[in-house]
Amino acid sequence: MALFRLKTALFGLIVIIAHLIPTARAGIGYFWHVTDFHYDANLTGAGDGNCWSGQMKKNGIGGSSSQLQQSQHVHVERFGSYRCDSTWQLVVSAVQAMKAITGEDIEFLLWTGDSAARWMASPGDDGKSRVHEAVSAVSLLIRRYFPGTVVYPIVGGADVWPRGQTSFSNTAQPYHDLANLWRVWLPPEAEATFKKGGYYVIEQARLQLHLIALNTNYYSEVNYATAENEEMDPGGQFAWFESILLKARRRRGTVYIFGHVPPGIYERHYSRQALHWFQDRFNRKYLSLVQSYSDVIAGQFFGHAHTDSFRVIYDDNGRPISWILLAPAVSPREPGLAEGTGPNNPAIRLVKFNTNNGQVLDYTQYYLNLTEANANGRAEWRRAYNFTQLYKMPDVNPIALHNVAAAMLTHPNVFQNYYTVNHMLRDGLPYCGSLCRQVHFCSATQIDYADYDDCIVTALMASSRSSGVSSRRKPVAATLGLILMTLLKLIFASVAER
Repeated sequence: MALFRLKTALFGLIVIIAHLIPTARAGIGYFWHVTDFHYDANLTGAGDGNCWSGQMKKNGIGGSSSQLQQSQHVHVERFGSYRCDSTWQLVVSAVQAMKAITGEDIEFLLWTGDSAARWMASPGDDGKSRVHEAVSAVSLLIRRYFPGTVVYPIVGGADVWPRGQTSFSNTAQPYHDLANLWRVWLPPEAEATFKKGGYYVIEQARLQLHLIALNTNYYSEVNYATAENEEMDPGGQFAWFESILLKARRRRGTVYIFGHVPPGIYERHYSRQALHWFQDRFNRKYLSLVQSYSDVIAGQFFGHAHTDSFRVIYDDNGRPISWILLAPAVSPREPGLAEGTGPNNPAIRLVKFNTNNGQVLDYTQYYLNLTEANANGRAEWRRAYNFTQLYKMPDVNPIALHNVAAAMLTHPNVFQNYYTVNHMLRDGLPYCGSLCRQVHFCSATQIDYADYDDCIVTALMASSRSSGVSSRRKPVAATLGLILMTLLKLIFASVAER
């Protein structure tokens, strides 16, 4: 009995100490990841607005300058419309929500680009000034609500003019104004490389963490300067990138990589062929570097897609070794990357991580029900989900995400949870059949474009075999699978063009 009382007393003492000693929580930190504000100054939130209605083609913007600047009158209420980019009231409510949820009790804030509305960065007499004014307005807003927080911004395609373009003759020109605007957050060394090419690194000595901000506009298929040039390392960014990874390895540190345009396949595109944003040679180079330095890479964070999704990266033996998290946008408008993909509710993301080693422990996704906010006249940002609770995983790691992806094909409830948050709890989601599910799975697990195509074909072949095709007729099944895939893509393309 005395021994029992002693153990109880010791346990109570441990609990008290755990609450009193600050270091008990020192290994836990938080940071916000926010992306794609797409602030449209034309939208007053007071009734009718002039909303850009141009459509993206397969790999970016298509059409002439006049087509790009087509617009239509859309009824835009206070917090915006699913058919348009963000009103100022929506942008403000997102930043206010971040401040209300955490205050400034965060380690830093990742801001992964595209703060201007899409139409602003299209060709026009005053395009450059429109873009700069939008980015400046959002920058000042964030500084106002997070005056004591370090913010790490990165340039998106809509943050430069013309949209997404980087000239080889003068790579520095689009970034000087942004560097001056963000000087309050960037130390001199980071500012110097940002002015050179829109990229930088922050070495968090206290956290043993290197934050690598990449300018993935270089690698975009809509960047005509790089697409029409055989240069393998525009802006010298890849060489610089590898030098930082090597330095982190030698120092036994860890790395976060963040940027705007992500590598890999867009998971909501069901047409003639996969939709992706990196040019193929750059996609392969990026994937190779991540595979080579996966031992120091603790996380990768991107925006652009406007969807809540993830990517798993494997080694040559098929072992999951790294991951990418795609954060959904503040802008509710469908990304315009493929017709018919649908809009989302606005979203912001809070990430929980281990400050000792950079391991991402969890993240909480917050969203705004846009229909409800406009009806009530106020923005109530709510928690959509926690990663660990939704998927029943211990933390965010390559094996956990691999298991989630695998379960998407075998457990309907897992896929439905993923599909619902992929659209950020928007009402009226379109039905997602077997091909749709395969596209989501293959996008999550195959970054390489050829491997993605093989993943789709393999899935179709497996479907044919499970439907009763004899194992002796595998060549015929393969042929039928290819024919079926082609027909399905043509059907989806035909529907999308209507």
